[in-house]
Amino acid sequence: MLEPSVVPALNPGYKVVIALACLALLVIAFGVWALVSERRRSRGRVSSPRVEPVVAAAPPPAADASVDALQQSLSSLERFDALQSDLRHRLARANTEMEAERGNVGSAVQLMRRAALEMRLPETVFEIYESLRLLPRKSAEAQQVDREWHRQARIEPGRVVVIDEATRECIVDFTASGRHFRVTGRSYELSRSNFDELTLFDGRELAVLMVRVKLEPDRLRVIEATVTSYRPLAWVAVLVESRALMDERREKLLLKSRFRDVEKMRADFGMDVKLPGWGPAQ
Repeated sequence: MLEPSVVPALNPGYKVVIALACLALLVIAFGVWALVSERRRSRGRVSSPRVEPVVAAAPPPAADASVDALQQSLSSLERFDALQSDLRHRLARANTEMEAERGNVGSAVQLMRRAALEMRLPETVFEIYESLRLLPRKSAEAQQVDREWHRQARIEPGRVVVIDEATRECIVDFTASGRHFRVTGRSYELSRSNFDELTLFDGRELAVLMVRVKLEPDRLRVIEATVTSYRPLAWVAVLVESRALMDERREKLLLKSRFRDVEKMRADFGMDVKLPGWGPAQ
């Protein structure tokens, strides 16, 4: 260790020089550090574009997917158009077949309606219904006469149920040639026309005939009939037979009426009377 007396004492001028030297060293060191840092940042900015090709390579697959999606849409549209065209073709063919079938069915319905009218089924049903509907209103003696009258056509009266007196709505049961039938009827009074609607049911309670009839004011005769529903089954033959017997019964009555005057004249002059064609079988 040096003695204090050996090391000369520093004067103020030397202290200033030493301080300036230290300051210069600090400035140089800071400048070197700043230069090194700037070079590092410059190197980082230059090397960053190397990553760009990886990011830029993504768009081409997206463009290919869009093209594929467009092609699939066009294919689906073409398939849809083909299906629509096929559907229109099938609908047109079905419509043509339906129109042809409708024409055939319409022709068959018209023939069936004509047959029902020619067999006078609406008239037969109405005459039976109307006569039996009024039967309970008559006296016991008159009812017995009417029952005998109906038996000539093989018709037996049954139950009569009045539902509404104002509209003549009621239910009439009867048997014809041993088969059970039921008729429901109702009168309609409209502004332009009046008519009765009748529905005939067979023994199985199946509606086999529905008609609308326009009548004379006294309701004694049908002037127009329309068949709205018709199922030709075994019941038709029964009512046709009843119609024939009813006509025979009426003709017999009319024939007797025509010969009434002849009977009186023959009786007045003492002549025997015999109706031609109605005597007992030989």
